[in-house]
Amino acid sequence: METTEESAHSAETLAANKAALTKMLTAPSCDVAGTRKLGLELERFVIDRDANRTVAYVDEPGVHELLSRWVRFFSPAEQVFIDGHLFGYAGTYEVEGEQVGISISLEPGSQLEASVGPSEHVWALLGALETFDAQFVELTRELGVRWELVPSGYNPIVSVPTEVPLIDKERYHLMDAYLSGTGRYARDMMRGTTSAQVSIDLACGHGGRETYQLAVALGPMLSFLCDNAPHWRGLSAADTPRMAHARIWEQVDPARCGIVPGTFDKDFGAATYVDWLCGVRPILFTDADGKTTSTGTATEADILSRRLLTKAELAHMVSMVFPECRLKGFAELRTTDSLPPAQSAALAAFVKGLFYDPAVGDEVSALVLPGISEQDVRDAWSGLKASGWDATVYGRPATELVDNLVTLSRKGLADDRDLALLEPLTSLWANRHVPRDLAE
Repeated sequence: METTEESAHSAETLAANKAALTKMLTAPSCDVAGTRKLGLELERFVIDRDANRTVAYVDEPGVHELLSRWVRFFSPAEQVFIDGHLFGYAGTYEVEGEQVGISISLEPGSQLEASVGPSEHVWALLGALETFDAQFVELTRELGVRWELVPSGYNPIVSVPTEVPLIDKERYHLMDAYLSGTGRYARDMMRGTTSAQVSIDLACGHGGRETYQLAVALGPMLSFLCDNAPHWRGLSAADTPRMAHARIWEQVDPARCGIVPGTFDKDFGAATYVDWLCGVRPILFTDADGKTTSTGTATEADILSRRLLTKAELAHMVSMVFPECRLKGFAELRTTDSLPPAQSAALAAFVKGLFYDPAVGDEVSALVLPGISEQDVRDAWSGLKASGWDATVYGRPATELVDNLVTLSRKGLADDRDLALLEPLTSLWANRHVPRDLAE
């Protein structure tokens, strides 16, 4: 049994770790905030077109061989090894004189992810993605294979998700064992889905709260507008329900997914988010030495009470939750399907136009946020999944809301080179289509 002294020490340790987490997740103060930047993560399936199969890490040749050949584009110090295996790289690409960060990594089912940025220019993010794709083509030609990077909300050639092997990473095996008991589609999520995620800097000061709230409110609309899952578990496009990716995430783990309670409260902030984090079971913990262990039934608060954690360990704790918008010192929009690079850049530019011009941001907030509640957002999800373009969202027809948002985004990008990047998506939306409608 814990003594009074031990209990006091645990409480002090928990308070110190929570304070460090809160500081890590808080928006910058306005006197130190710089130019707001964006990041873009794009996950895609590696598909062997000759064999019509998903390429796994352990195949011969497989994704591991592809990654090993990528070393020519990076220094040895930029290789990322986890559990003794090469799982990616972290370096930079030069795009028109700008150095753009690039992180290459793998998702649980060998999905290949390129994370680019941060940069204030979406065209630079797109340029980095295009460099990545060109390298992929060069390397696969050398391997003598006809592999393709396929952007789709769900793997178009998989009918049974458990047929896709997990990569040999302890984190994913522990997550698979835990989440398979919390939601019927956890294995679909880990093995069969890919996404395009935009990370946006929080507006300084109290504007950080509004940035996060607006990101959550726009989540259902962004998910609908970027629906790119025409097939789910072998279903035809006609039989696959709208917004399949979102339906899958609903059945993963309600304790760590969805909307963070209190998001639309007037005093919502990083401290509220950390309080929610503390009640979630992290599943696993990776320490400063890179060792991953199961945490069983322990909550994040339990882990945070044991000892003071390093910054990397605290960041790991943040990574073990999957709300619709994840707070990481910036806002990570997580509701959108994987898209081709040009459409992914269009998404990032669209978001930039809505969030980064202060006057336009105020107009978008006035359009969406007044009086909004968590239930209103849940209703938006339900309405869009059921009715699509015919839905009513926050008291307006979806078509009207989309047109207003496009107009405001263009206004926010006026005189910005990124304005030209919107077209691959806005031209679809103008004709009341979404990416999945382009599927054969």
